[in-house]
Amino acid sequence: MKALFFGVAALALVSAPAMAKSDPDSADSAQTSGDKAADGNERICKREKIIGSRLGSKKVCATAAEWAQMRADQRQATERAQNNRPRAGN
Repeated sequence: MKALFFGVAALALVSAPAMAKSDPDSADSAQTSGDKAADGNERICKREKIIGSRLGSKKVCATAAEWAQMRADQRQATERAQNNRPRAGN
């Protein structure tokens, strides 16, 4: 059974580069979706884990600009908390 599993895994690894080649049609569709994301008005939904729960998660949707602002706010709050912590000897 292990040999079968490892054989299938090896086959998947070997064939992955061949499957990764894309045709021009898929490249055009990827570029189109990139244009929408660059616009900044497209809603991007992510699942966020709920702290204290193994199974719980909630879906949060925001634009790319809103996600960037949330990341900046979280980073600023983290830096503020780290800079204001008590230091030894003071």
